[in-house]
Amino acid sequence: MINANVVARVMPLCLVVTLFCPCALSAEAFSEQPDSGGNIHFVPNSQEFWDLSKNWTTNYGPVYRDTVQASSNFLPCTGQFALCANSGPQPLPCKLTEDGRFANCTCPVQSGVNFVVITAILNFKVYQDTVAVCGADGSKCSNHPDMAPVCNAIKHGTLIPGADVISTFSPSPTLPLSSTNSSSKICPKAPYAACMTAPCKKTTSGRAVCSCPVFWGIFQLPNADS
Repeated sequence: MINANVVARVMPLCLVVTLFCPCALSAEAFSEQPDSGGNIHFVPNSQEFWDLSKNWTTNYGPVYRDTVQASSNFLPCTGQFALCANSGPQPLPCKLTEDGRFANCTCPVQSGVNFVVITAILNFKVYQDTVAVCGADGSKCSNHPDMAPVCNAIKHGTLIPGADVISTFSPSPTLPLSSTNSSSKICPKAPYAACMTAPCKKTTSGRAVCSCPVFWGIFQLPNADS
């Protein structure tokens, strides 16, 4: 039986294959519903497409594993975004869908500088366009806000058509872009919500419900003491 609760994270915390998660999930289901009615679960090219190794963006698994290999993988964008790094416990829970392949994560909506992980772009055409401009590691765009084509796709609603807002990341002292924090905890293989570039619907409360693909793997909890 699939556990109904998963850990949510928008991106990996450390380099290569260590994955980041801000917090464990609440056991309670959330009550917020998107304004447009119902949650839409999709990745533009389907999970089956991404599961094919020829379409992987790293050697460590599909795009929705949210794997970071270098600090230059973080591409700066500006504008509105959903910050799912804060999702997990009430009042911002995540719940698995019945098939266990997605999680509905309630996330705050913010505006300003935010970052997209180049290896976690859930639109293959936009990913290819971004690599062509920024390089496979993102280094040509990592210091230039909105230079990456993915930023333009997010602003114009073409990254994932139908989404009100896209889940990206904004660093903070407790959730930096990358970290070797000794208090971080590496957790054994388990399901987690990989929310980077996931599509979201805004709610009446001003938050967003993001449809995050679920991956089973090792992940990391930052600032975990035990």
